Amino acid sequence: MKMENVKNDQRVNELNRIFAELVDDAKNFAKDITSSIYLYYFAGVLSMLFGVQTGWYNRSYILNWDLIPLFLMCAQIVVGAILIIRGFSLKSKYSRIFELKKKL
Repeated sequence: MKMENVKNDQRVNELNRIFAELVDDAKNFAKDITSSIYLYYFAGVLSMLFGVQTGWYNRSYILNWDLIPLFLMCAQIVVGAILIIRGFSLKSKYSRIFELKKKL
């Protein structure tokens, strides 16, 4: 019985040390998650802008039914939209971390 208590105490001490490290790193983790989510927004907007730019500079080819610039334009805009949607879904998924970051 006493041996089991010693093992449990060691396990509890080990878990307490791990949780203490997690609490110490929580602020940095929240900051990293926040910046990563905003990076999704930035990359999505940038991709959409590149898609619009591709369409604008290749408009003469697109009007002559050259489909490669049209495909590139649409692909960049779609990828940008997917990145922005993914950013919103991650923001809602990690909303508790955003709230905790404000409290820290």
